[in-house]
Amino acid sequence: MSEDTETEAKKSGGKLKLILILGLPLLLLLGGGGAAYVMGMVPGLQPADAAADAAPPADDPADVLFVDLPDMLVNLNVGGSRLRYLKIATALEVRGQDQADLVKQFVPRIQDSFQLYLRAIRPEELEGAEGVYRIKEALLARANDAVHPGQVRDVLIRELLVQ
Repeated sequence: MSEDTETEAKKSGGKLKLILILGLPLLLLLGGGGAAYVMGMVPGLQPADAAADAAPPADDPADVLFVDLPDMLVNLNVGGSRLRYLKIATALEVRGQDQADLVKQFVPRIQDSFQLYLRAIRPEELEGAEGVYRIKEALLARANDAVHPGQVRDVLIRELLVQ
């Protein structure tokens, strides 16, 4: 090995040590700061995802109203065998008296939409919590279509009886 090669090797080895000595603490400092930021430990700063995941403001309980719909009795789609009936009692959750008044105005339209949907259901579709959840979601969509531009927040099933 020549003297120039040894000098260059020592210089490059020295540079590597310098980079490690200065770079490693800097890397740890930046990593720790980033972790603290993401975890929300930095006062006054919050990442965009955490702000989006923050809980929505709680509803004022006085602002939530329920509109009871008349009980409905429909025959289910059983495909030619003996008749099976579904009795359902529902209530609609709305926000504010103005929405409640609007929903009350459209009760006949909501009932008609519910009747058309429920008559097409087969008894097997009502089995289990998943079946009831799917029906609630379908009824909610139909209620919102019927009262548009008003809004129904939820459909509550007070009674569900299949006979």
